[in-house]
Order: sequence, then C-alpha cells, then structure tokens
Amino acid sequence: MPQMFVDYSDNIKALDRKALLRGLNHALFDTGLVGHEYDIKSRIKAVEDYLIGLSEDNNQGFIFVRLQGLSGRTEEQKNLMTSKLFDFLKSFDAYVATGLQIQLCVEFAEMSREVYKKEFVQK
Repeated sequence: MPQMFVDYSDNIKALDRKALLRGLNHALFDTGLVGHEYDIKSRIKAVEDYLIGLSEDNNQGFIFVRLQGLSGRTEEQKNLMTSKLFDFLKSFDAYVATGLQIQLCVEFAEMSREVYKKEFVQK
C-alpha cells in the first residue's frame, strides 16, 4: 500500500526522475515489508515556488521523500523503510546541482488502516 511522494527544488537540473523513483521503489521493496511490488505507488514533481531559510539566493536545494503507510507497523519497521530509502537517496547522483548544497530528507507518515480504502478495478 505504500504511497511515495518525492518533491525536489527546481534548481536541481537534469534529475533522472524515473531512475530515482525506480531506485526508491526497489529500496522499499527490498525491505521485505511490502507484500507485492504493485503495492508501491510513487510519484515525483519539481517544486518551483519554495523558500529555504530567509533568502532566495542561498545556494540551497532539496530532495524530499514522504512515504505514507498504513498504521500498525512497528517503529523498527518504519525505521527500516526510511533508512533504506535514505541510503538509496544518499547514493543517487543522477542530477546536476553545481554549487548547491542539497538537503536530502525522508519521512514516514502513518495513515489510519481503519479509514483507508483501496480496490482494484479491471477495465
């Protein structure tokens, strides 16, 4: 069920978006905590309007990964998932960010299992 949202500052150029998503999906699946590869749904977008700190010309950028998962996971399981995603994110270098300091971030957001709805529809 995990939903993954990746935002990155648009001052990061030539980011290989598919490679980033593919690597993150593999890192998450390889934890053994996802039942089927099709359970992982990820998306990515460049953020045009953002401010890091107080100044617009501070040579900062970011790649932020938010993983949403259903309630019921232990802290150890959530930490394993975010750690594996973070390890991959730190190793990923298929982008251009000359002169920038990039902030890499990963978080886990829990969704209530009781109110989440999902169904496969064949068309």
